Amino acid sequence: MAKMGRPKKDATKNNSIGIRLSEEYYSRLLQYASEHELTITQVVQEALEKLFQSE
Repeated sequence: MAKMGRPKKDATKNNSIGIRLSEEYYSRLLQYASEHELTITQVVQEALEKLFQSE
């Protein structure tokens, strides 16, 4: 019987990071994500892309 479920992506995301934020930064991050209808992960990924592009 064939395996059911979501097909695997070519580029899987197996790495994770954890950071500690002040209450101010955390609330600003949540506010930004909410206003732009993004997840926190999406906000951080976009910020990293902008950082890497500016090098």
